[in-house]
Amino acid sequence: MLAILYSIVWIIASFKLADWKNWRLYYPTILFSVVGDLLYEFISYNYPMWKMLENGLPYKAIPILLLALIGMPLSTFIYLSNYPEKSSFWKKGLYVSLFVIVFVILEYFSVKFGAISYHNDWNLGWSTLFVIVMFIIMRIHYRNPAIALTLSIVFSLTLAAIFNLSFDKMK
Repeated sequence: MLAILYSIVWIIASFKLADWKNWRLYYPTILFSVVGDLLYEFISYNYPMWKMLENGLPYKAIPILLLALIGMPLSTFIYLSNYPEKSSFWKKGLYVSLFVIVFVILEYFSVKFGAISYHNDWNLGWSTLFVIVMFIIMRIHYRNPAIALTLSIVFSLTLAAIFNLSFDKMK
């Protein structure tokens, strides 16, 4: 049920905070974030770091789809719409930190209330690092997709090596 609540919150927040007039500017990066999320679900199906759980919903696919089709696109949209483009490095860092904190809090409550479970030595600390990198790479993608794709591959391969996610464990 938490996935439904979070989806409703992202929808409401997007109407208040997203730049709907210019949504096309953000569309490639929104797709990038969705593909990244779905790619994780596919690659790590047999050896997950974290799992979305039913949490009162009839199928495990529902929270996964809500995250992929509502949570990731709208949070990416809001993040990019309000990014402090002309601000100092420190203000940009604070802005990224705000989104990291929001995501980590949402994940903390998701774990606490049984909507997410951790596996294979993953924990909230690793999620925090992942979210920091994710938001930095999303911003890079908005400006330079080729660099962001390269960094994403390097980061993903590094995590796969750290957590022993080999090809034989992938779906």
